[in-house]
Amino acid sequence: MLSNKYTNSMEVEGVVTEPNSTSGSLPSKPKFEPLKAHEISGGQVQFRKVSVPPHRHTPLKKAWMEIYTPIYEQMKIDIRMNLKSRKVEIKTRADTPNISNLQK
Repeated sequence: MLSNKYTNSMEVEGVVTEPNSTSGSLPSKPKFEPLKAHEISGGQVQFRKVSVPPHRHTPLKKAWMEIYTPIYEQMKIDIRMNLKSRKVEIKTRADTPNISNLQK
């Protein structure tokens, strides 16, 4: 007969865990101040260019101040219209409260 080289049962090693020697009090959680918007992006200014189609260029020029004022004052984003390249350029400032305002 052939000898059985392999065992049918699996050996399990027991892991002994030691209880905490400092049972009772845990270290207090660190308190961090929330990051500002410009600190989240590493202090870099985010910049986007949005193309304006030819049929929307004249209406955009007529309503520019109505569009520009709330974006600049409330969302705290710098915005300008580049007439040569026919694009609206927007970028964040140091005091922009939310970086996602750039995408809105």
